[in-house]
Amino acid sequence: MNHLYKSSGGLQIVTALNKNDLPFDQITAWCDKVGVSPYVEVSQEHQDGMRRIRIYANDVLHKRCQHADTSHLAAGLGLISEHSDQDFMLEVVLSMAVSPVIFDFSSLNELEANLRMRLNVAALARRTELKFDTGGISRPEAYWSHVEGNGFILKDGASLIDGIEWALCPDTSGEHFSFSCQRATEYLMLHSLAIELSLTNPEKLKEIELQWRKKALVADDFLNAFLLEIGSSATPFPIRCYVPGDRVWFKNPDDFSSNVKGYEGSWVIYMGGGQFTNLWDKSNPYTLETKCIEIYHWRHSVREDESGGLEINEDLVKEFVEQTLSSQIKLQHCMDLMMRYRDPQGVYEDGGCIDLTRDTFRRVCPE
Repeated sequence: MNHLYKSSGGLQIVTALNKNDLPFDQITAWCDKVGVSPYVEVSQEHQDGMRRIRIYANDVLHKRCQHADTSHLAAGLGLISEHSDQDFMLEVVLSMAVSPVIFDFSSLNELEANLRMRLNVAALARRTELKFDTGGISRPEAYWSHVEGNGFILKDGASLIDGIEWALCPDTSGEHFSFSCQRATEYLMLHSLAIELSLTNPEKLKEIELQWRKKALVADDFLNAFLLEIGSSATPFPIRCYVPGDRVWFKNPDDFSSNVKGYEGSWVIYMGGGQFTNLWDKSNPYTLETKCIEIYHWRHSVREDESGGLEINEDLVKEFVEQTLSSQIKLQHCMDLMMRYRDPQGVYEDGGCIDLTRDTFRRVCPE
């Protein structure tokens, strides 16, 4: 059976040929242990002094994930990824196997570290609930102090891991702190990275904590230091292809409403099971559809604030979303407009809100 993404993608471990620490049989045994063997094929090739072992979707998995749609993968296989670490790991590996954009690893240890980081970021994301306030920012004072030009600085003696948890999770702190969605997703990814480094590379964690006691890395500085943006215009992620633990950007394709601070788009974490973080209401995570509908209706909810500036009326957004969800005609119209790849930065023409790329963790193992 031929499938659109059969010949490309998946995940691969690339090592030098002179290394003898990764027999092919070890990878097939690992696939058996994780539980992916019924759904994948494993191949090996030698080229330019390197050995590439690739794990990719077989016909059974491609049939379940038509057009590389992973949003219903967990439900289709009866996985309860939110409550089972084993099910979560299985969903991650199968989602990678389906993806036409390949995920590269330098060792089996690196792959397993990546899986743990994805597990941890999804777990913390489910507990995260914040106050959306484009005009203000706040953090727990026991851990953070704000320095103009350097952002929120980790206090001497404070733990980066604990400080992030207290800032994001009201079930720990008892409070809701003010964040932008971009800063919140950076904290989520950094927390998971820090936990992994505490186990596998503690010296690197000390370096990162030292950095945060001087200056916070944000936006492109954060991305370039800790994450990999994978996918491209030549090889984009399919519109419904997401791997649990991905950081994802949804663009606001409306030129006018995107000028309102905080509404240029939306950064989220894909938690698996078809759910994306709702950073402002953790009890109501987004689906791909509801995320697109919300962003679509920002354009209909722009109002003047008391000072004459522009703001988005969130109550109006909710009303419009409910109306759209109750009408198949309105829903289809919205999906037709939004479920397209976004235009390039600064362009607002015929694009939708779907990004071509995803953000994932860089390699973390000491080797």
